[in-house]
Amino acid sequence: MLFSDILSRLGLAENEAKIYEILLLKGETKARDLLEDSGLSRGNVYNMLTSLTARGFIQVIEGKQQTYRVTDPTKLSSLVDERKRGIERLDAEFKETLPRMLSTFSLTTGRPTVRVFEGIEGIEEALNDSLLAKGEIRTYVDNAAVVGDVLTMNDRYVKRRLAKKMTKKMIVSDTPELRKLFSSLVNEFTLVAFVPQFPTTFQSAMEIYDDTVSYMTLTPEKMIAVLLTDPAIASLEKQKFDFLWNQYYAA
Repeated sequence: MLFSDILSRLGLAENEAKIYEILLLKGETKARDLLEDSGLSRGNVYNMLTSLTARGFIQVIEGKQQTYRVTDPTKLSSLVDERKRGIERLDAEFKETLPRMLSTFSLTTGRPTVRVFEGIEGIEEALNDSLLAKGEIRTYVDNAAVVGDVLTMNDRYVKRRLAKKMTKKMIVSDTPELRKLFSSLVNEFTLVAFVPQFPTTFQSAMEIYDDTVSYMTLTPEKMIAVLLTDPAIASLEKQKFDFLWNQYYAA
């Protein structure tokens, strides 16, 4: 058969593909002729015709004797769209499940897991990982490095985080410039502690959430994110963060 392979890969069942291809090659055909050409039982042929008709891939021609013919084959592109949507759903479900799998792996094996991302797209993917967190997010960031593409990316991230009502705690240096910057950014889901003499120009960021610590370098020539999942390391970083937070956060 000329087209059965691609039809099957598009998602048609084997017998659906067989009936479709016969109609495509022969043109308008009676159901009884499909019995002989396909080698299928009468009931099977009519089931395939009903399924293909319902999906818009063939049409019924009414007359003295009912016949069938394929519709424009471009309609099969809907099968490609279905596959794409299925892949996208699977990708989203996997990404949502992966952090829990990594945490479980670390707990059961005692080994940390490390994921590395590169470029601005990689930084955004790593940043979005925190949107799957079950608890609050803690972060240090060099705000001077959040410019250009990084700023645009961060704006998208903030909108998604706020839409999910996820709380982020941030520690930044206590400077007049940063107090002015954050005066319009602080809200019930974005909390900031201003720490005197805290470093201001480290051109990177760190996020701590669940059992993961995310390190991101934000220099234009080298954008790399490293996500390390390990309960003990995450606990250490949370305690270090909370030590500063409890001293300097003013509600």
